[in-house]
Amino acid sequence: MILDYTAETKFLGIHVTETLKWKSHVQSLASKLSKVSFMIKSLKEILSPNMILDIYFTKFQSLLRFGILFWGGMGGELNMRILRIQKRVIRSMAGVSSRTSCRQLFKELNILTLTSLYILEMISFIRQYRQSVELNSNVRTYNTRRKMDIHIQSYNTEIYKKKKCNKLGD
Repeated sequence: MILDYTAETKFLGIHVTETLKWKSHVQSLASKLSKVSFMIKSLKEILSPNMILDIYFTKFQSLLRFGILFWGGMGGELNMRILRIQKRVIRSMAGVSSRTSCRQLFKELNILTLTSLYILEMISFIRQYRQSVELNSNVRTYNTRRKMDIHIQSYNTEIYKKKKCNKLGD
């Protein structure tokens, strides 16, 4: 069996590129979330607020949470695109104008923002696999204020060498 080279593939529902950029995945996710957004907006007049909230959690938030450990920490414009869709849905559910701030609406509806969901998933992951996580105190023998932080292994690769923050000693 001969496998053809491809720069991008969909693996377990997550679009992965050879450079591990998440633009294609976020575009696909934004499309799915927009469809759910339209569904919620259409059903808002027919269903009760509790049913709409249930639809949000089962359809919208489940899409947000899937694979967020991979793509959620990228920040920038791609995350903002998803957050804008989330805010649009929240405003639609609350029946307010598009200029209304969502900060209080998130609290009233007990909904986490995209960033909060990422932090929750990251903490849950670390807590679940805490035996596999190495602390700085296990790696270094000297006592520092960062001894209880998670040890992050640095790698000596060409990409690592090219980063500006890693050239400070040169």
